Amino acid sequence: LTRRDAAFDASATRYTMPRFKFLFVGLCVSAIAAAGLTESAKLESCATSFPTRFGSSSSPLVDLTATISPSLVVFESAFGLGEGHRVQSKSQLRGDDANVSELRFGAHTGTHVDAPRHFARGDNTGIEEIDLRHLNGPAFVVDAFGVVFLDRESLSHLEIPQDATIVLFRTDNTRRGIMNQTRFDKDYVGFSKDGAEYLLETFPNVKTVGIDYVSIAAYDHLVTAHVVLLEAGLVPVEGLSIPEHTVKPGWWMFHCAPLKIAGSDG
Repeated sequence: LTRRDAAFDASATRYTMPRFKFLFVGLCVSAIAAAGLTESAKLESCATSFPTRFGSSSSPLVDLTATISPSLVVFESAFGLGEGHRVQSKSQLRGDDANVSELRFGAHTGTHVDAPRHFARGDNTGIEEIDLRHLNGPAFVVDAFGVVFLDRESLSHLEIPQDATIVLFRTDNTRRGIMNQTRFDKDYVGFSKDGAEYLLETFPNVKTVGIDYVSIAAYDHLVTAHVVLLEAGLVPVEGLSIPEHTVKPGWWMFHCAPLKIAGSDG
């Protein structure tokens, strides 16, 4: 994420590059003026600033991914990921030349992207076919606190720019800290079916939606909200950690590339 404020402010520069599950590239480290920029102008501003600002001390990385560990929350599990998620098949302590680990967990573990084939009917598109242009570029971080669902009513009160193509929703999931709790909490905030429909109707430019828990769809709307979003071609990014103290609401640059697993639903 690269912060965009109402006026250009180099000291406000940020960008987010999750490390595991997502391989992020520092394509843009420039703050962008919020008012009146087209999508191409936003990207052009990023490109022209890259050579001089990448890696500077004024451009800290903000990692939005959850750490893969035994205590990581897993959908509908009371015990988290558990110790068996990483098995050391070779070990120098056992006399092997190198340490080699095998990873054993689902494609929807931690911070991840959903492919259409996860829930969409009649669309078998796998994660390797997701257009990376939908996962890299200007993103709008919006706070949606104090709501039970991201439904039509709650979304109607949020100020989301019409030109936004990537929207990251920060909810009471963040304030309750449930991404950092091992036991799955079915009372998380996510999209209802009518909320998903409202998003499509009202913000037709949106291609990607992010959420601060392990499912973009609320527990009581798990299938229906997923179906609405995925059949419309939207790309859900789930399990984001969006800390309030480092990520302010507003425009940022977002960089995301899911693991390229042929035919995978996530």
